[in-house]
Amino acid sequence: MKQEIINECAKLFGVHPRDLVGNARFGFLMPARFALYKALHLRGWSSARIGRNIGGRDHTTVLHGLKRADYMMERDASYAERIHKLAEMKPTAIDPSLLPTPPKPEDDPFYV
Repeated sequence: MKQEIINECAKLFGVHPRDLVGNARFGFLMPARFALYKALHLRGWSSARIGRNIGGRDHTTVLHGLKRADYMMERDASYAERIHKLAEMKPTAIDPSLLPTPPKPEDDPFYV
């Protein structure tokens, strides 16, 4: 699910997913990265978990990003909409044919 949110965030903000989790600090990336932090935070992730999973950042870096996202959400309704869209994403359905099938009892040598 994390990768789906990263990919959707990248698409909404017109950046590459690799840039969201990378070390680049270009100005055009920061609103997207802050939106990603905020969306994951709204989904219940802690700042430490977000930092670990999004480029190995410190939790204080994430806290700063959350503050910036709040600031931008207050001033830009479309930015807030994109964040809420990311936060409310549902996992995509898994094709049942891709799931492993359990062994049949007659095929299991340990079945009693």
